Amino acid sequence: MCLVRIGTPRKGPDGGWILEDGAPKIFWMPKPQASCVTAVSEGMVVDTLSDEVKHAQSGMVELTLMNHPLDCPTCDKGGACELQDRSYEFGLVEKYYQPDRSELPLYTRFTFTRRHVDKHHPLSPFIILDRERCIHCKRCVRYFEEVPGDEVLDFIERGVHTFISSEEPSTLPSSFSGNITDICPVGALLDLTARFRGRNWEYDQTPSTCTLCSVGCGITVDARSGELERIRAREVPEVNEAWICDAGRFAHEGLMQGRLKRPLLRKGGRLVESSWEEAAQVIRQGLERIGNSELGLYLSGDATLEEGLAALELAEALGTPHRDFAGRTEVPATTFSATFEDLLAASFILLLGDPTEEAPIVHLRLSEWIRGLRPAAPLAHGTPFANLAIKERMPRQREKLAVATPYPIALERWAAFRERLAPGAEAAWLAQLAQGAHPLSERLVPGALLIIGAGILNQPEAARQVAELAEAKRLKVLAMTPAPHARGLELLGLYPKAGGAAWHSPGPKAAFFGYTPSEEQLRSLHFRILHLSQLDPLAERYADVILPAQGPYERRGSFVNLEGRVRLLEPAGIENGEADGAVAALAVLAEAAGLTPPIRLLRQAQRLLKERYGLPSEGALWEGRRAQWPAQGEEGNVYLRPSMWKRPHLRGAAVAKVASVELWLHPQMAQSLGLTPGAEVELELPEGPQKTKVRLDETLAPGWLFAPALGVWAGRRWPLRVLAGGRA
Repeated sequence: MCLVRIGTPRKGPDGGWILEDGAPKIFWMPKPQASCVTAVSEGMVVDTLSDEVKHAQSGMVELTLMNHPLDCPTCDKGGACELQDRSYEFGLVEKYYQPDRSELPLYTRFTFTRRHVDKHHPLSPFIILDRERCIHCKRCVRYFEEVPGDEVLDFIERGVHTFISSEEPSTLPSSFSGNITDICPVGALLDLTARFRGRNWEYDQTPSTCTLCSVGCGITVDARSGELERIRAREVPEVNEAWICDAGRFAHEGLMQGRLKRPLLRKGGRLVESSWEEAAQVIRQGLERIGNSELGLYLSGDATLEEGLAALELAEALGTPHRDFAGRTEVPATTFSATFEDLLAASFILLLGDPTEEAPIVHLRLSEWIRGLRPAAPLAHGTPFANLAIKERMPRQREKLAVATPYPIALERWAAFRERLAPGAEAAWLAQLAQGAHPLSERLVPGALLIIGAGILNQPEAARQVAELAEAKRLKVLAMTPAPHARGLELLGLYPKAGGAAWHSPGPKAAFFGYTPSEEQLRSLHFRILHLSQLDPLAERYADVILPAQGPYERRGSFVNLEGRVRLLEPAGIENGEADGAVAALAVLAEAAGLTPPIRLLRQAQRLLKERYGLPSEGALWEGRRAQWPAQGEEGNVYLRPSMWKRPHLRGAAVAKVASVELWLHPQMAQSLGLTPGAEVELELPEGPQKTKVRLDETLAPGWLFAPALGVWAGRRWPLRVLAGGRA
């Protein structure tokens, strides 16, 4: 379709243009040329409208469709297919298909049997390949090489037998595999979790923001008949460009399982469905003998700014110091500040975290940066379709990256310097850097960047060393938080006052939780109100009242990502029964406590955010006031390493097949505990029992176990409690 007729003027022996009728004579190429690979020259003329060009373009469409199956009526790509668009735009030229007006049009000249190959070939539990529809454009192969750097797909065989496949059958070992369904121009690569759910024009498409991690990627939520069917990436150049991770795309299947749509009240020792009115009455009775100052307010780590403000205002009205959000780290994330623009401009990066698991888009940004690339400059009509700065198999400048982590991470393969640090040893190692006693010290000059994760933010001494090092050497620090909305909620001031209990500690006599706390906390309370979208075993065992919460795709509000950039959430058309947001739930709680709700409506909170806090518009950076609070130490030899997949995501059938829930430890540690490789071990973790599979790694520090956090407890330590298992 890029074939055009090209002509250029020529110069004569005297150096002047050869003229014809007083103007430079145009010498046309003998055949149509591919415009996408033709260099522009002075005086060039490009013909895109003549019959010759239309015939050539129509012929290319004909060749493309020669072996393409006529699956449009059943293909999920129908209505959003680039091949359909090109066929409509460039195919079926009347003069070409109906040379004789007295005869019927000839829509195809192909009379042979079409090619028949495997039509339902699963590349992974998320992606299915229809080899008959594949036009061998190589977009998916190039995507894995050029964007995440995971070369997992390639062409197999040659000629008419060519097909796409991976080295390992039925698996795509990448955290960003779902993006190939967006860039595939035809229906060859499809989202298996949303296959045959509906036609593209039947979906209610809602632009929103993903709140599963601290990046805040742009997404499009596709719903049909009140059901969430699929998630797609939405282009936001300054944040996620046009990509999202697999958790952002496929986790919705687990998040929609077992939704709570009506309040649950404990009657006769078990939870039964009820109404909001009856729930308010039960809450009023439960709080009768509890003072307002003994009531705790704890929101989820992805609560919006509006919900955080409602909780903060209610806490002030109650006079309670117990207010917090799940996943708040021991050191405020607002102590540090950097943007993706700072990352791409950095001369050197020291990585003290695991972006692939904590904030996956940071992984993609590092993939650009280490090859010396920057996003293509936007044009007046949008983002360029191709970045011509990208070359095939570009070398990575490994000397620009250093990694120091307690366990192996995916990005180590790009780093020239790698060091394994035992949990807790980071502070001493950073002190060496600050004193110039380490070879890396000379690389930390103004313009360099530090990227830290939950492991550093939950170690007060290590975080202090990072802050002092950054100040002394004028470095910027990008902080990846375990709570998706930690930066925004910190800027509001939603953290305990003096004498208040933190989100992970016992303290108040009654509490409102926007998440399921630990069993220790639940046992310590006299009355428990949980605001959840799904029921879990701990909530079912201990909760007195459970109010149905909106899911992450049903809320309206504001979100501040790890850069400090304001993002907006829009609710999709999903049927969720009587579920409501935290603003409404906190208003019910206020009335039950005998108070007039300080904030009853979402719009009221939005107005206060602009008037009192100066919240800027979407896309702008919000600095706000940095948070401060006293840090606490932790004990335990189980290190909860960050994980892209969270516990609720594992409810999805596809995610359960892909997510690796492994317990990592040194062979010496395994021997001392009687654990063998591949053994299934059930551990007692903060959010309840979790089955894990033992994996041995000699690079890990002896004496430590590394379990997946599967939530906001990432980067913390936990005492070892083996419930069952040990030998394969």
